[in-house]
Amino acid sequence: LVAQLPAANRHQQTLLTELLATISNSGRLDALRKARYSRDRRNLHGEALDRALHEGHPYHPCFKSRLGFQGDDLVRYSPETSTGFRLHWVAIPRHNLDSQLPSSDMAFWQSELGQEQAYLLRAAFHRAGVDWQQYGALPTHPWHWQKLSQGPEAARLEALGIKCLGPLGDRYHPGQSLRSLFNASRPAKACVKLPLGIHNTSSRRHLEPHSVPSAPVISRWLESIVGGDPLFDTTYPLRLMPEYASLGVAAGDEQGADNSGLAGELAAIWRASIGSRLHEGEQAIPLNALFQWQPDGMPFIHPWVEHYGLVPWLEATLKAVILPVWHMLAAHGVGLEAHAQNSLLVARSGWPRALMLRDFHDSVEYARDYLPRTTPEPDFGPRQAFYDQAPDNQYYRMSNPEALRELVMDTLFIFNLSELALVLEEAYGFNEARFWDRVRTILTNYARQHPEQRSRLDRLGWDQPNPLTESLLRSKLQPDIEQPRHRVPNPLAPGPNDTLMPFIDHHHKRLP
Repeated sequence: LVAQLPAANRHQQTLLTELLATISNSGRLDALRKARYSRDRRNLHGEALDRALHEGHPYHPCFKSRLGFQGDDLVRYSPETSTGFRLHWVAIPRHNLDSQLPSSDMAFWQSELGQEQAYLLRAAFHRAGVDWQQYGALPTHPWHWQKLSQGPEAARLEALGIKCLGPLGDRYHPGQSLRSLFNASRPAKACVKLPLGIHNTSSRRHLEPHSVPSAPVISRWLESIVGGDPLFDTTYPLRLMPEYASLGVAAGDEQGADNSGLAGELAAIWRASIGSRLHEGEQAIPLNALFQWQPDGMPFIHPWVEHYGLVPWLEATLKAVILPVWHMLAAHGVGLEAHAQNSLLVARSGWPRALMLRDFHDSVEYARDYLPRTTPEPDFGPRQAFYDQAPDNQYYRMSNPEALRELVMDTLFIFNLSELALVLEEAYGFNEARFWDRVRTILTNYARQHPEQRSRLDRLGWDQPNPLTESLLRSKLQPDIEQPRHRVPNPLAPGPNDTLMPFIDHHHKRLP
């Protein structure tokens, strides 16, 4: 089959390798997972549920390729089977380190690690013969550090004076994204996002170098928008998991040395934990849990559907999930990458209360001429010139609101809620046309309730008949094409909904 695809032989072989790895890894991990864990996922939420969502991105053909893991690496560092591990620490000369911490080094480490582990970190510096005043500490993923220190970059690490400090601190569990790590020892503490040099789904799992020092800036910017609009607290409840600190090898040092080979490879971003954003009695459910099937043959959501009724629960869920993202786009001119792994439904006993979002450092967009007067551009301080001089569509600033619409519709509707629509049709006979009609009603009601946004909504073109969407498979077959896209039918377009195909044709999709 792969040999018949329109691509050069080398790209066919790359795709075949990833597909075979996905099949092999899925089989191996599923067998181990079933042997080790038998808990009903409906009893889980937050980080524990995130780790238990082994299905990956359902729309991506290479959702579990994880190229780079060898031998026991797959079991040790995959969320399905990992028993936890400590981070590996290094010391980096301060002139090579871009530090975006909310406090002094020692105050930060005492807060994050606790007094005892912060003391042990200082002791590790002493054992390595490293001056705390001249060097800064950085955690790394143990697998990633092993590959860096034993691979082609080893000489570069030595030339930069980077020192190994060894394992230290709390134990962490990998989340479903692999490189976001949850604190297993103290769950209320931060999630740490680290580069991981494997290839999974569409990309290598490093951190985009420019986004590491910008992560706290973007989070503060979003928090200021949410905090300044009372509708995000009352009508369109939205909670953010801010990325409040970051460290990373700078792309260049004060002497002009080029460190770009390690920028994004040695870095860390600290993100507020899920639990820190919940109130008593609330649960946080990653959105991709909503469309998973359980061993009893029913969807994850079945107890809630039975208790509240399908239509009332669905109506409340769609409003809770869609409207905060839509209001951020329409009223504030900011597009959020609200795909099912970045979004969590905050619920109490299964009834929706709010939307929680995470992972902003490289997944937020705005268009300068679409920002309202009340929403300023993000202020990157000393790095502002870097972004000002960059062309549109390279980083956060897009050339037009169409790009923002595409981001939101791709991640929220096409590659997210369409999966829930399928599950509801398969499990309950709730026709997809009815599902999208309800979504369309929610969006048109928003427009009716906000006449001041009419011209802004018109510019988005959300109801055009055939919007563009990302071509995930074509990007693998033809990687030289920048951002390959194709058109899909839009069930949100005006007209009889049942005359239009849904975003994704599920007719031949088999249930798990």
